[in-house]
Amino acid sequence: MLPLIGPLRPWADPEVVSIGRLPQHVPLPLGADARRSLDGQWQFTLYPHPDDVPDTAVVGPTPTTDVSVAVPGNWTVQGVGDLPHYTNVQMPFPGPPPALPPRNPTGVYRRSFTLGRGWRSQRVVLHIGGAESVHAVYLNDRFVGYGTDSRLPSEYDITDHVVSGANHLAVVVLRYSAQSYVEDQDQWWMAGLHRSVWVEARPQVHIADVVCAADLQVADGTGTLAVTTRVGFATPPVPGFSVRARLLDPKGRRLGDASTLPVPHQFEQPYVFTGHITRHEFTVPDVAPWSAETPTRYRVDVELLDADGDVVEATHQMVGFRHVEVRDRQLLVNGQPVWVFGVNRHDHHPVRGKAVTVDDMRADLLTMRQHNITAVRTSHYPNDSAFYDLCDELGMYVVDEANIESHAYNTSLCNDPRWRSTWLARGSRMVERDRNHPSIILWSLGNESGYGRNHDALAGWIRSADPSRPLHYEGAVFHDGWVDGGLSATDIVCPMYATIDAIRRYGEEGEGTRPLILCEYSHAMGNSNGSLADYWHTITTTPGLQGGFVWEWKDHGIRQVLADGTERLAYGGQFGDTPHDGNFVADGLVASDGTPHPAMHEVAWVYRPVTVAPTGGRRTPSGLRISNRQ
Repeated sequence: MLPLIGPLRPWADPEVVSIGRLPQHVPLPLGADARRSLDGQWQFTLYPHPDDVPDTAVVGPTPTTDVSVAVPGNWTVQGVGDLPHYTNVQMPFPGPPPALPPRNPTGVYRRSFTLGRGWRSQRVVLHIGGAESVHAVYLNDRFVGYGTDSRLPSEYDITDHVVSGANHLAVVVLRYSAQSYVEDQDQWWMAGLHRSVWVEARPQVHIADVVCAADLQVADGTGTLAVTTRVGFATPPVPGFSVRARLLDPKGRRLGDASTLPVPHQFEQPYVFTGHITRHEFTVPDVAPWSAETPTRYRVDVELLDADGDVVEATHQMVGFRHVEVRDRQLLVNGQPVWVFGVNRHDHHPVRGKAVTVDDMRADLLTMRQHNITAVRTSHYPNDSAFYDLCDELGMYVVDEANIESHAYNTSLCNDPRWRSTWLARGSRMVERDRNHPSIILWSLGNESGYGRNHDALAGWIRSADPSRPLHYEGAVFHDGWVDGGLSATDIVCPMYATIDAIRRYGEEGEGTRPLILCEYSHAMGNSNGSLADYWHTITTTPGLQGGFVWEWKDHGIRQVLADGTERLAYGGQFGDTPHDGNFVADGLVASDGTPHPAMHEVAWVYRPVTVAPTGGRRTPSGLRISNRQ
C-alpha cells in the first residue's frame, strides 16, 4: 500500500482535490539555468490496483526495471499491457459515483535527477504538466503531494526533500479515480504523465505570479495595462524588496520609463495589507490592438529587486490589447461584432495519444488558418500552455474550457456538494494559469455536465476574478431556456446541434440580450457537413447569430499493429475495450494524422473571409458586390 496516503485513499474522495500542491499561476519564463527537464525515458511498473503497490515501489534508490516508458506519454499506447478505452457518454466502469472499479491500473514512474549548480541554496519546485487521472509524488522516500485534474499542471515545493547527490523521484498515477466522473468526455480514456515534467530553482524571495490585465479603450484607441505582481517568500517575509516593470512595443522598443514600486510589507500597513503585491499601470495612446486578423503583441518585463537594487529574479509576459464584451445580442471584440468561424479540438496523436508536441499544435493551427478557421474551443479541457501562446501568435479566438464533464451523470453531480471543490478548483485554476492570453475571449464552465449550484459557484468566482471576459456554458441554456436561462452562468446562448430553423427563430424573435453561437454543430463524421452553407446563410442574414464550432477537428484513430504485422487506425472496441462506442470517435474534419478530409474544403469555402456576389439582374449582372467578413 502507498506510504502515508494509502489508507486515506484520496483518489476515492471527490472532495480531495490536492494535498501539498502549490497555488496556480501564469507560466513564468525563466533563465535556462533555472529549469531542468525530466522528460525522456522513466522506469515503469504497472500494478492492477493502487492497493497492490508495495512501499518498496516508491522508496529506495531508483530501480533498473525491464520496462521504461516515455514522458510525456500515455502508458496505454506504449505496450505495457494496459490499453486505450473509448466511450462517449457512458463511463468505462459502473458507478454510482464515487465508486471505482475493482481493476484500477496504477503506474509507478521512477527516475533520478541531480540539482543544478547553486540550486541547493534555492527553492526547488517540481512541475508535473499533466497526469491522467490523479497522481501522488514521492521523493527520497518521503511523500510530497497529491494532485487531480488531468489537464492542468501541478507543482510542489520539494526544497526540504532534495539532497546534493542523486534524488530519487517516484510519481504514482492512477488510471481511474473519483475525479474520472467529471472527465467523462467523448474521447479515449488514457493514462499516464502526458505532459512535460521538470524541476526548477527559484530564489527564496521570488516572483510568484504576474497578472496582466490589458484592455483597449475602443473610443480613442488607447491601450491600458495593469501588471499585478505577487512576490513569494519561502522564508519569513522581510521588507526592502521592490518590483520593476517596463513595457516594450512589438518591435522590442521601450515605451516610456520603467516603473519601480516597493513590495508592501505587513508590518508597514497591517490594516490594509492584501499581500506582497505590486500593481504597475501603463497607458499606451494609439496602441496596435490584438485580434485574430492582427495578432499584435507587446512584451512586459518584470524584475524583482532587493534592497540594494540588484535583480533577484526576472521574467516576462506577452500581452495583447483588446476588449471583449457582450452588448445588444452581439459578441464584440474591440467594439466590432466578429464571426465565429470555429471548430472543436481535442488533443490527439495517432501514436502518442494525448501527448502532443508544440509542432503538433502548430500544425493543427496552421491547417485551421489555411482553411479559414479563426476560432477554436478547447473541447473539453485546458490545453498545454504552449497552445495558447501559438493562438496569441497566429491569431485565433479561443474558448478556454474547464475540464468538467459528467456526461453519464449529467444532472446530479452539478448539484452534489461533494463535487463543489472539484468544480471550483478546475475552473479557477484554469483562469489563474491562462488569463494573460489575449486569444482567450470566453471562459467555458465545462461541457455536458447539467446545470446546477456548482456551476453558479464557479461562475461567480470567475466573474469576480476576471470581469474582462464573458462566460460560456451550454448546459445553462439547455436546461433553463435560450432567452433567459442560466444568466448567471453564461453570457452566450451556446446550444449544440440546434436546427437551422431553431436558431433562425431565436434571431428573428429578438428576445433576450445574448448572441447565439453554436458550441457544437455540423458533426463531421463520414460524408458530412453538407448543410454548413445553409447554416451560414441563416447566420449571416439573421440578427443575433454569430457562428459556431464544428464538431470536431480530428479523427481519434490510434495506430494498432495486428498479429500479422499489418497496421490499422483503431477505434472503440478494437482494443478489447468494453463497454465502448465504436467508431464514433472518428468524426473529424481531418484524419488522425492531420490530412484534411474532403469536407474540410467545404468548411474553407463557407468560412471564407471575403464573399463575391453579382449585383443587378440574374441574367445580366451589372457588377459584383465584394463583402469583407473579417
